[in-house]
Amino acid sequence: MTTRLAELRTERGDMNIEAVIGISALIALLGLGLLGMRVETAQSAVDAAARAAARQASLAHDGRAAASAAEQQSRAVLAEQSITCARLTVGVDASEFARPAGTDGTVTARIRCDVPLADLIPGLTGTRPVEATFRSPIDRYGARR
Repeated sequence: MTTRLAELRTERGDMNIEAVIGISALIALLGLGLLGMRVETAQSAVDAAARAAARQASLAHDGRAAASAAEQQSRAVLAEQSITCARLTVGVDASEFARPAGTDGTVTARIRCDVPLADLIPGLTGTRPVEATFRSPIDRYGARR
């Protein structure tokens, strides 16, 4: 019986190692969850920027003004949401401004933001591309040039 008790006493160190491994795995899992949550926040901000850019572009009088207004609005929304982009690309399809007044048309804004991963989780390197597209109707009877 004393040998069995001696065996149990010698295996006590295994519990500490198991606890360290378990806690490390838990911290890694929480870190991945935090990264996913931050990426989803960046995606929401880019979605909002695309919506705002398309709406602002649809209020313009011509394609050039629409593209300029969309880019300014998307930058403003991303800055308001505290999202920095390593590279921001704003594409606007305003070709339907060429249609005559009284006809339906839409403006499409496409935004791509390469979000630095270090902004999401300190210490990470690289970027994560986040994209969004939104379409907004042009005023049928608004002034078009």
